[in-house]
Amino acid sequence: MADLYDFPDIYDERFTDGAHQAYKQHYEKMLAGKNIHTILDCSFGTGNLTFPLAELGYQVSGSDISAPMLEKAAEKARAKGFDIKLVQSDFRELSSHFDQTFDCVMSTGNALAHVTESDVIKALREMDKCITPGGWLYYDSRNWDAARENTNRFIVPQPFYQEDGTRIGCVQVWDYNADGTITINIVHSYERYRRIFHTNNFQEHLNPFSIDTVRSELERMGYSQAEIKPCPWFEDKPFSEIGWYCLMAQKP
Repeated sequence: MADLYDFPDIYDERFTDGAHQAYKQHYEKMLAGKNIHTILDCSFGTGNLTFPLAELGYQVSGSDISAPMLEKAAEKARAKGFDIKLVQSDFRELSSHFDQTFDCVMSTGNALAHVTESDVIKALREMDKCITPGGWLYYDSRNWDAARENTNRFIVPQPFYQEDGTRIGCVQVWDYNADGTITINIVHSYERYRRIFHTNNFQEHLNPFSIDTVRSELERMGYSQAEIKPCPWFEDKPFSEIGWYCLMAQKP
């Protein structure tokens, strides 16, 4: 089945102006009071979760393993008038692609779960190599601890609407595999005048990791106590009740 990340135009369909503003407000809160000027997002994708930072005045750079996503990101950056350095890189090899450090290195969009738990640790170490002393590490992720406990199979996100009135629906079916991985089967439907005229199907193969794994590794690297907050649309509840969270910690 097709990989959604090979189709950046379809990937972008589900990111609305409302989502853009929500993330902009989220970053304003998370980065407030921190001495941050330069930011590297090592899971840049097409830039949806990072362009709000450029609008807020941060000097932004980006990397991603997907060439099609970066090509789309570069096109969007030019249209927005942003000067953003973009580099194709696996975040497990990040330090070999950048000869500078940043005040904050991010991994956005639940990207860490695309590699094994041991490689999550490797990615964190690579991110750390690119962070200025006293700088910050940030990532966002689904709450995999809660997901593995709840084992919900069917998820139906809110639909999206295009300017021509097309309604884009989505259904996710989660397969919990014997090896501990999760396969998310995604079906998009396109409806106009109450009639579905097109569908497409994708799969994501993900490796759930526990937040305790991250905390332990950050402690070994000397990071101060991590700040954990819900991502937009999730209320500030006990961690077990947050579906998608972000973690931010300061490098010594």
